[in-house]
This record gives sequence, C-alpha cells and structure tokens, in this order.
Amino acid sequence: MGIESDQLVYDYLSRVGDLAQQRQLPASDRRKLVSGLRNEIDRRRATHGEESPAAVRDILGDLGTPDEVVERAGPREAPGVSSAAFPAQDRQGPDGAGDWWNTDTDEAGLLGFVGGIERPDLFAPPAPAEEKAEAEAEEAAPGKARRLARILRLRKAPGPAPAAEEPVAGPEAEAAPRGARVRLANPFVLLAALLLLGGAVFGSLIALAAGWLLAYASRRLTPGEIRTAVLVIPGLAAASGIAWIWGRVEGRWGEAVAPGGEAMGAAISETWPWTLRGAAIASSLFLLWRSRKT
Repeated sequence: MGIESDQLVYDYLSRVGDLAQQRQLPASDRRKLVSGLRNEIDRRRATHGEESPAAVRDILGDLGTPDEVVERAGPREAPGVSSAAFPAQDRQGPDGAGDWWNTDTDEAGLLGFVGGIERPDLFAPPAPAEEKAEAEAEEAAPGKARRLARILRLRKAPGPAPAAEEPVAGPEAEAAPRGARVRLANPFVLLAALLLLGGAVFGSLIALAAGWLLAYASRRLTPGEIRTAVLVIPGLAAASGIAWIWGRVEGRWGEAVAPGGEAMGAAISETWPWTLRGAAIASSLFLLWRSRKT
C-alpha cells in the first residue's frame, strides 16, 4: 500500500513541476513550491493513523489540482490589464535588468553554478599563421629544405613522453646477458663441483670429501637436490661397482674372480677407485647443472 501512496504523491509533484515550468516560473520558485507541497503532504500523512491510497487522494484533493496549485503560486496581474500594455523597459524589473533567461550568461551567470574549471586552451584560436606559413614553405621547398622544414615543425609540436631507450643490439648487448648468467651462478655450488672434479682427476680423497661436504652444506640447493648429489649418485656408483664384482665372480663379464682369498681383495682394490671417481664426476656434473639454475 505504501508504494502506491508514494507513487500518487510522486505523480502529483511531477505534474506540478511540469506545469510550473511551462508557465515559466523561476527555478527558485519552482523548488520552493515543490518542496513546500512535499512537506505539507508528509505532515498531513503523518496525522493519519492508517495510511492508504484513499487517504492520500483525499490529501491531494484538499490541496487542489496541479493547475490550481501552480495558478496560486504564479504572479498575479491586475484585472483587465494585460502584460502587453506595459512597455518592455517596465517588464525588466526595478533595477532595469532584463530577465535572467534573456541576459548574457557571462554577466548574469546561472543560478546554482559556482566556480568551475577554466581551460583557456579550449578557446584558443586555430593553428597560428606561422605554422601555416611553415606548411606552405614545406610544400614549396624541394629536397633538403623540405626535410628541414618538417623537422622544425616536429620540434615545435608537442609529442608524447620519450619512451625508455631500447638496448642496441650488438656484441656488447650479447655479452651483457652472458655476464648476467655468470653472475647468477651460485659460487658455493660451483666450488663444490670443481673440488669433486679435481679430486676425481688427481685422486685426492680430501678434495672429494670437501666437495661433498660443501654440497651438503649448500643453502641454495633443495633437500632433494642435496640428497641426489651426496647420497643417490654415490650410492648408484657403489651399486655399479658391486654389480661389476658380482658379475666377475659369477663369470658373467670381465675376468673371472674366485670368491674369497687374495684375488677377491685385488679385484675390490682395483674397482673402488674407479667407482669413487665415477661418483665424483657424476655428482660434479649434477652440481654444475644445478648451479646454472640457482
């Protein structure tokens, strides 16, 4: 029910506003009229215990039709005298100023609008005569003179902000990424790989142990990569050496070795250095590969 009542009030006020505008009431008078009607309707609706569309229609009927309301709010003229009987200067007001809708907006301004944004460039004249003369000179001048005129005009015209300079392709530009890749390599992991390679080449157990310890203590490697470099690869190398000895004992490959005795000890002493070197080389290659990724 409240929605229907509000719609009745809205239609009534809209009709009043339209009629007031058609009869050329000033904007301030129209606002006062509509707001006064709204306040009066709300006051009368509040006095009713139960609000209904019928009660709202009664309130609007008491106020009168929109024509009557606008007629009461409009200016009253003397009976029998029309507005055409007065000269134009008498209808301009006591101060001699014309109606606000007929005056220049620069002098009178608009009601309700204060301040604003001024853009002098919006009202600037078109291209100046100098640019036009330069354009004509460009069309008439041949060869180098035409190019010179075009360059001068481009310098005067505002252009976009200069973009970041792109690196020049060449040997220096190609050398820069290589240097960046070398700097990105992890020196700690690289040192461990070099120690393992040196220990494998020169047969130094101290270098091998230092290389695996550095790989184990590295913080750049993940736990899985540390286990692979320190445990998995050496474990696979040891398993390969054991499989080689087993094949020789079983007579499957290599020179046959009798189980037990001095022959077995000699076979083991010949196999374990190569097994250790293979594990060191494999671990160093893995660390070199990971040092390029870290």
